[in-house]
Amino acid sequence: MTASSTSTRPDKSTTVRTEKPDPISLRAMRQGMRLLSRVSPEGAAAVAERMFLTPRRRPRPDAEAKLLADARRHLLPTRHGLLAAWEWGEPSSTERPTVLLVHGWEGRGAQLGPLVHMLTGTGFRVVTFDAPGHGDSPGRRSSFFHFADAVERAAERFGPLHAIVTHSMGGAVTLWASRHRPLAARLVMIAPPVDLGDFTRAASRTLGLPDDVRARVHRRLGARFGVPVEEVRAVRLAPAMHGALLVVHDENDREVPVACGEAMAGAWPGAELLRTSGLGHQRILRDAATLQAVAQFVGDGPRA
Repeated sequence: MTASSTSTRPDKSTTVRTEKPDPISLRAMRQGMRLLSRVSPEGAAAVAERMFLTPRRRPRPDAEAKLLADARRHLLPTRHGLLAAWEWGEPSSTERPTVLLVHGWEGRGAQLGPLVHMLTGTGFRVVTFDAPGHGDSPGRRSSFFHFADAVERAAERFGPLHAIVTHSMGGAVTLWASRHRPLAARLVMIAPPVDLGDFTRAASRTLGLPDDVRARVHRRLGARFGVPVEEVRAVRLAPAMHGALLVVHDENDREVPVACGEAMAGAWPGAELLRTSGLGHQRILRDAATLQAVAQFVGDGPRA
């Protein structure tokens, strides 16, 4: 299996980046977790599990608020409550091909908003939602599996779907939600992780957790959701997929390494890989050239 690869801009090897020091609060929390890990590894695992399941709600920028003001608002029923959802397109567009936008951890559906007018302008209906514990949706707790249920419910409520465009963890959860049946004909994953362990690994590094405490967290999560963390690996599912996939990943992504996107594209039969440079994990969602490539991919092929 091979994946085609292009780049939207040249590699800027002369760019100099300075690392910002960690906030005092983060350093204090890290020291506290390290101490607790020595005194009570299981207690540290319980605290870490709760933190892993509690996303931070970030302020909504004015541009997102303005975009949502022009949308039709919906309530999306899920196992975890009614989620805030939005729809763009002409009022008669319910029979038009539909594109679902799926955000990542601690994100919001409107983060992918720059795609909305690109897609509605070419005849698509666009929908998105805020996952449990995110944005305008209720709840304090969330997880990979909360997200996956929301994607499935959105596909049922707004489908059939022509395409799904995802960011970060949204890509992995969409693949998990699609493991029994395809949810869309075309899929775009922007900066996708390849397994749930990527998430716990990064979070454990931030908290300064030793490997044995992280293993305890895995056991707790597996018991809570009935699925071992080690089994939630997108690259295990990808070889059985048959829809069209575009993976977009920046070489300078510090949150999800580009190797993850490469692995995803390599495992999915016939996938395309688009590498970018200098955009990182978030600015890639606002880059005009990248979004144009995504919109073009979504518009290719027969419309569901």
